Amino acid sequence: LNQLAKAVMIYKVNNPETLLPTTPCTIGGGTTPCDSAIFGTANVLKDPNGSLYSFSSSDGNDYMLLSTLSTGDYYSFDSSTGTYSQSGTNPSASNGVCGTSAGEEHPFIPVTNLCSNGTASTVEGDGVPYTWTCTGLNGGTTASCEATKTGWINTGLGFYVMKYEAKNVGGVATSTPTGNPWVSINQTNSISACSALGSGYHLITNAEWTSLARHLAAQPSNWSTGIVGSGVLSRGYSASTTNASDGFQNTAVAPNTGPGYEYNTGVNTVGSSGVFSLKRTHNLANGKTIWDLAGNVWEWNSDICTQGSGAGNWYNSAWIEWSDANLDDYERPTAGPSPLYTSTQNAGRYYGCTATGNGLIRGGDWRYGLDSGLFTATLSDLPSSTRTNIGFRCAR
Repeated sequence: LNQLAKAVMIYKVNNPETLLPTTPCTIGGGTTPCDSAIFGTANVLKDPNGSLYSFSSSDGNDYMLLSTLSTGDYYSFDSSTGTYSQSGTNPSASNGVCGTSAGEEHPFIPVTNLCSNGTASTVEGDGVPYTWTCTGLNGGTTASCEATKTGWINTGLGFYVMKYEAKNVGGVATSTPTGNPWVSINQTNSISACSALGSGYHLITNAEWTSLARHLAAQPSNWSTGIVGSGVLSRGYSASTTNASDGFQNTAVAPNTGPGYEYNTGVNTVGSSGVFSLKRTHNLANGKTIWDLAGNVWEWNSDICTQGSGAGNWYNSAWIEWSDANLDDYERPTAGPSPLYTSTQNAGRYYGCTATGNGLIRGGDWRYGLDSGLFTATLSDLPSSTRTNIGFRCAR
């Protein structure tokens, strides 16, 4: 083992920019032989009983050499500590691996299934996100793990967002399927309600909404045919007879939210299956699901508008399609679908900035039909406006 360790040292001196192999291998032969150049003439060495020495490295720098004694014990050299040791268990380096608690939503700080391999650190954070590490064994690498509290998801786009429209739970903006959305709240107070959750929390911005909507529109499962750009996107709980041919029109917010209530199935009715256009959920590439980003209630974004044309200004219009040439200069690049989709694909429509200083609301509501959609945007309400069909959603 000492001769093999010296051989590795010489190899590293002669090849300072080359990492050691991270796939476990055996020296001098076997089904997974090591690169003989690493060990030079020492590559012929074997255990006294004729078995092969083994080599492993978790990071390409530190490594372990391992042999088996006639007693059945393992005898090893660990370069990370420079020590030789004897053990009844295999001491080979192994990497830390996140457990099944990673990537999931938790009602409380997770305490089980933190690591499937390695030693877990203390869980930190308030759930947006929870974070911990799984320390590798015997020089193995450390894995970084995270999860969220129930009702929040990692978009994978650089921010976290409420899975559901915000509910008023004792005056606290809460993402939960239970109860009706927090409505009759203006943009100013929506901003305050999100900020009150703690450092970094904020009312979702137009940039975040648009990034998320474009991401969702790029997922095959969010299209009726399973092919991006073919068929229609779902526009949520938004049934209308005056602005669509849905066969019925809602008059109130969805009565239930959560598993079993994914579709708008009738007047003010939801169920577990139905017409794709009236599906309330959208899937992210990371496997997460978000509810009611289109339909149910309008949602404040944090942005306000300046009326006009050109970069930084929002066009004033009644309902128009995102294909309208007046939206080419700023509105569509800033808030619209890319690539271009219209209400023909259930992407939603645009309603202009009727006055400078108006707030941005998005998504549509329960009765807006083809005017609802992931990209629907309207700038016709003052930041002080309150309506029973406008709510909000927080991000971080």
